[in-house]
Amino acid sequence: LLQTTLRESIAPYLPPPVLKAIKEIDPQLEPYVGPEGCITVVGSLLLSYALYQLVRNIFGSSLSSSSSSSLGDGGKNKAIHEDYRDQDILPVSNEKSRPFDGTIVLCGPSLTGKTSLFYQLIQQEQEQQQKWKTVRSIKSNTGFLEHNRKVLRVLDTPGHWGPEKLIRAVPLRDIDRLLVVVDSTQPVAPAADYLYAILKQQKSKSKNKASVLISCHKSDHPKAKNARRIKLQLRSELIRLSKLDNIDDENDNYWEENLNAIPLCSSNVDNFNSVREFCETGAIPSSSTTTKR
Repeated sequence: LLQTTLRESIAPYLPPPVLKAIKEIDPQLEPYVGPEGCITVVGSLLLSYALYQLVRNIFGSSLSSSSSSSLGDGGKNKAIHEDYRDQDILPVSNEKSRPFDGTIVLCGPSLTGKTSLFYQLIQQEQEQQQKWKTVRSIKSNTGFLEHNRKVLRVLDTPGHWGPEKLIRAVPLRDIDRLLVVVDSTQPVAPAADYLYAILKQQKSKSKNKASVLISCHKSDHPKAKNARRIKLQLRSELIRLSKLDNIDDENDNYWEENLNAIPLCSSNVDNFNSVREFCETGAIPSSSTTTKR
């Protein structure tokens, strides 16, 4: 029998307790599955598992292909699916995409108000703006902002991506303006992680650096911190992260100088003029709500 030959082939590699168990179990299984019952049962289970995996792979590939085709190209302008997590999301180009002159990226931790700012920015008419009630974003939203005959693409990246995935998915060399959104009512450590990754990336790229603005959002909340206090806390976090990263050639003044080069502004859903001006023109508004030094 094939089972007998197989058992004799693998017997030298089996421990004595297993061989003893086979001799005791085989007579009990013989009335049901014939001689060499253990080998028959184990072989049947392995064959069933192999067939299951084969069928799963075949039908799984078919379902993935049909699902991808059913999405079509029309959804790319609204959101970038999570399946693109290991690919660059820039540039996006297809027949239904609009041509654009530049790209703006909104980034930061979850629940800071990025998506609310995103929807208010892409509203074309001021009177049509409304307070958007949003939830935690699962996908990266894409919209367009028109200003002075120029079309700017706006990308709202999910906070659960984290800074490492943001840098991997959105090459900073391909964007023009970067808006880091900080929740004024929460600790700044999660936002500092984003800022630290951005500064490190810009340090390695001497050209095509994106303009950066830090938006201290939810400034109208009673527990909101002002921009100057947030700046001091960000500085402390950047220094802490550099020490954890074992960067010995950069002292505390290095991070303070880099942070001084990035303006901060206060914003909320009712007053985000500084954010809009930065996104539309790239200029840093000179107002009392903006601090650079």
